[in-house]
Amino acid sequence: MNSLTSSIGTKIKQLRIEKQMTQNELCNGICSQAEISKIENGLNSPTVDLMKQIATRLKVPIALLFEELQENEEMERFDQTVSALLRDEKYEQIKRYISKHNNNENNELVILNAYFRIIVDLKQDQYDFRTATFLLNNLLIERDVQNESITLFIRIKTAIANLYAEHKLFHLTTNSYLDIEILLESLNSSLYVTSLIKIYFNHAQILLYQDLFEESKIYIQKGIELCLLHQQTFLLGHLYFQLGNYQEAVGIDSFQKTYTVAYTLLHALELKSTKQKVVDLKEEHLLFTFE
Repeated sequence: MNSLTSSIGTKIKQLRIEKQMTQNELCNGICSQAEISKIENGLNSPTVDLMKQIATRLKVPIALLFEELQENEEMERFDQTVSALLRDEKYEQIKRYISKHNNNENNELVILNAYFRIIVDLKQDQYDFRTATFLLNNLLIERDVQNESITLFIRIKTAIANLYAEHKLFHLTTNSYLDIEILLESLNSSLYVTSLIKIYFNHAQILLYQDLFEESKIYIQKGIELCLLHQQTFLLGHLYFQLGNYQEAVGIDSFQKTYTVAYTLLHALELKSTKQKVVDLKEEHLLFTFE
C-alpha cells in the first residue's frame, strides 16, 4: 500500500466523518461509493481532478488532503537544523545551509526556505520589521501558502503576529490571529485543534495586555471549550489562569476559585515552571497549595 495513497484516504475519511457526511453524500455526482470506499481504505489512488472535486464537496483546500500528519523527513530535518542554528544565532551558517536547497522541488520546503531567509535577514538588520512583515505577507500571497500548506500558513502568520506584538502594533497582531482563526474554524478539523487552541490563548493574552477584558473573555472561553471538547489539556491550566485574570480585573468574586483550578491543573500536568509562576503572582488568592 502506497503511504501517500493511504494518507490521502485516511484524511478524506476523517474529514468526511467530522463533517457528518456519508460516503454516498460525498461521492454523489463525483464517483461511485465503491470508489470512495477504496480510496478511504488506501486501495485506490484518486486522480488530481477527483481530489479537487472531493475537496470542494468537503469545503476544504485540496492541500489539506495532501498534508501528512507529520512533516516528511526532508522537511523535518531541514526545519530542525535551521531552527537550531537560529537559536544559536549562527546566521551565516544558516545562509550556507539553506542555499543548498534553493533548487529543491518540494514546494513546502521552498516556502520554509524563503521564510527562514526573511527571518535571518531581519535578525541581521538587513531591513526593519515592517519590511519583514511585508515580505512575509507577500510570501503568503505569492506562494499561495494557505492552499499549499495549512501548517506553514499558520507558522508564517504567527511569526507576523509576533513581530507586530513585539512592536506594540496590537491591532495588527489581532488581525493576524483572526486570519488564522477564520481559516481553522472554517475547516473544523481535529487535525488543527492544537493550533487553534494556541491561537485562542495568544489572542486572549494580547487582549488582556491591553486591558480589553470583555474581548479577551471570548477567546478564553473558546479555548477552554475546545480543550474540553477534544480532551486537550496542554493549555487548559493556562487558559483558566487567563480566566482568573479576567474575573479579577472585572470584579467577579469567583476569581480565587478559578486561579486555584488553574494551579491544580498545572500541578496535575506537572507543568512546574508555570505552576510556580501562578504561586509567585497569585499565592494570596489561592484557596490551597500542594506545597
